[in-house]
This record gives sequence, structure tokens and C-alpha cells, in this order.
Amino acid sequence: MIGFILVFSTFKSYNIIIVGENHTDELDHKKQLEVIKDYYKYDKKIIIAMEMFQQPFQEYLDKYIQREIDLNQLIEKTEYKKRWGFDINLYKDILEFAKENKVKIVALNVPSELLSEIRKKGLENIDYAYLPKPIPKHTPEEIKFIDEAMKEHKNIKNKQAFYDIQLAWDYGMAYKIYDTYKKYPDYKIIVLIGKGHTNTVKRLLNVLDSNLEIFVNDWESPPPDGREWDGYFDLSNFFISFKTNWAFPSAPTDL
Repeated sequence: MIGFILVFSTFKSYNIIIVGENHTDELDHKKQLEVIKDYYKYDKKIIIAMEMFQQPFQEYLDKYIQREIDLNQLIEKTEYKKRWGFDINLYKDILEFAKENKVKIVALNVPSELLSEIRKKGLENIDYAYLPKPIPKHTPEEIKFIDEAMKEHKNIKNKQAFYDIQLAWDYGMAYKIYDTYKKYPDYKIIVLIGKGHTNTVKRLLNVLDSNLEIFVNDWESPPPDGREWDGYFDLSNFFISFKTNWAFPSAPTDL
């Protein structure tokens, strides 16, 4: 019980909880599920927002939660293998928990087609509802962060396209989280995204609404009770770890 109480008392004052992941790290996904389950024991009004599904396919997530389609149909209808591709078993327990408890899942990611169009035309020449204007700019720190990541992508020829795609990816997700919160202000939004997105998404959410209280489990944010991080932030039976071996988001690299 102490673990559950700590989860609830830690997160209850936040509007949005961002639980980052290394996409292929099974432990990260177990921690995400524990956060969801433990908070749910005290407050049933939660929404799970997932980077792994693209926004145009929301209706199929809704049908899955309503048991109108099964997991295999969800994978097919959302074109999951083509548009995300990581092993669905990494997320299966989270999806099943949501279905069993009728917890709404929100698709966060912008469509692949939009990113491809941005690569060709530039972000400033794009006008889509997924990216309401004005679109914020990257901070100098975020540019530096992306520059470091680009060192791992030797075949990138168009740096500006890479910046544009990362900004569209982050802003598109941030705006969807913000829009979801506006529609469901009494709900806790638990966000599952890659660790390479967490800090920028948090900043963009506060650009959209400076009053939002947002918790991020990354290696740079201070713990909510003011202590120093010591490898792991221990909430009794589950851990939020802050690893530096995160995977940078898999944006198109043929730029």
C-alpha cells in the first residue's frame, strides 16, 4: 500500500505526467504500467496518451477500448508495424490494462505523411490542423541537443529539415496533449513518449498554457520533493530511473 500512496501523493498535484521511455527497454515499459496501475487505484479519472499511435487512427483505439476490435485488428487498422514498428509486446500489458478498465488512450503522433511533406517543403510552408499556428521555435539548448543527436545520423544532408521534423513531432504531440487536457480538465493525462522528446514537449506545453503543472521523469528534472536524484527515484515498489542511454526519436534520415 505504501507504494500506491506514494505514487498518488507524488503525482496528484500535476495535470500531466510524462513517463519517458527507451523504446526497446522492457523495464521502462514495466515502470510505465506500474505508474498507470498504481495511480489508477486511487483515481480512476486517467487518460493514457501514447506516441506509438498516429492521430488519424484514433477511432481504432476507441474501438479497441470498447472491445469492438481485438489487438491484432488494432495493429492492422492503425498500420502500427509500418508507422511505429517496435514490438507490440512491449506495450501489450499497457493496452490490455486500458481495455480491461475502459481507460481512454489518445494517439499522440503526427502522421508520417505530414513529416514527409515537411521534409520536402519546410515547416514554414505547411498548414495542418495537427500543427496549429503560431508554431514555437526551438530554444538554443534544444538545437544543441539535436545537433548532438545528428552526429549519430551520418547520412543527414539537410539539417534544417531534421530540425523541422523534430519540432513538428514534438509540437504535434504537445498540442494533442494540451487539447486533450482542455477537453478533459478533471482527468490526469499520463503521457508515454520517448525520452528524447520529454523536455521539449514539457516546454511546449507550458508555452501553450503556462499554468499547466507537468511532471517529467527524465535525468535532468528535479524530483518533486526537492531531493537530489541518486540513480533511482524510489517509490516503494516501483522505480523511475533516469538513464542517459535513451534512443533519439526515429525521424526520417534520408534528408
